[in-house]
Amino acid sequence: MSIGETMTDFRALFTAAEQSLDVDALQSLAEGWADVAETAPPISCTDVYTGLASKAHFQRRIHEVSGIATGCQRAHALAVISVPNPQESRSHRWTLLALIGDVVKAQLSGTEATAMYLDSAVHVLFPLSEGNLARLSQCKTAIEAVGDGALSPARLDFHPLAGGTAAVSTAATIKAPVLPFFESN
Repeated sequence: MSIGETMTDFRALFTAAEQSLDVDALQSLAEGWADVAETAPPISCTDVYTGLASKAHFQRRIHEVSGIATGCQRAHALAVISVPNPQESRSHRWTLLALIGDVVKAQLSGTEATAMYLDSAVHVLFPLSEGNLARLSQCKTAIEAVGDGALSPARLDFHPLAGGTAAVSTAATIKAPVLPFFESN
């Protein structure tokens, strides 16, 4: 809750009680709010297991690049790297999740991609370019190597964003050697 919302609630309390606003109480409220805001842990947009984007942050990024919220004109697409669900112990699974996050962040560094792990798949929102398509293919290969092949074989699928005619037309102009990456592997 922001300080503005807190002040509005405070004013409503005094109005409902049919009391005049107490300036000393208002100052105490503001000081208390500021003290708590300074010591509160920062809001995180990352998943604690993988270090990748949280589901809410990933969805917000899709909304932002869809052009509805910001007028973004750059073509984006969604890649999904599906991996088999390992059957090992729970602690081994947590280790694999951390390794997946490390590998994905390393492979996609500098691509402006946002990645999230959900339902045995790495979902990647990325600006559409020949270089990024190649990096995603390399990322799939690196994920397959995690845990001595525990996540192999992985499958890489690409999807244009809804209403993303720009993404589809941009994909069609990419040179032939990269086009196979835009299909299911």
